[in-house]
Amino acid sequence: MKSGIGILSVLIIGLIVIAFSLAAFFLLDIDRILLNGLALMFLLLSEVALFGGLIGLRFMDAQHSKVFLKTGVTASLSLYFVATLISVLFAGAFKQRLNTFIVIELGIFAFFAIVTIAIIAFSRGVERQNELDAQKVGTNEPKRGGF
Repeated sequence: MKSGIGILSVLIIGLIVIAFSLAAFFLLDIDRILLNGLALMFLLLSEVALFGGLIGLRFMDAQHSKVFLKTGVTASLSLYFVATLISVLFAGAFKQRLNTFIVIELGIFAFFAIVTIAIIAFSRGVERQNELDAQKVGTNEPKRGGF
């Protein structure tokens, strides 16, 4: 039950953030041009990725290093959200270069997707190494580093 409460609270916070973003877009005096619509779409994508990823971390299996995975993915998704938020705030500079804005947003997405996937992949290796080290406890076999 404790995990369900954590998932529910992350979901509620995520819905509040998404609702705030939508309310700010429609209630503030923001031009309804394609660039601003795309900026909103990319911002909402980053918010869904952030909170969806945080919820997904609650369902991880035991084959990953929990500490490495949770801190790495949380940091990666948070930095993705911040990078997208900053680029959206400066979207007005790309009024004449819509394609450049889209490429920048796709580049940000691709970079952080690669980083997140790499963290997930490395967390399995870290867990395997931790298991091997745990088996060596109490023996004279060298641990990491050969000592």
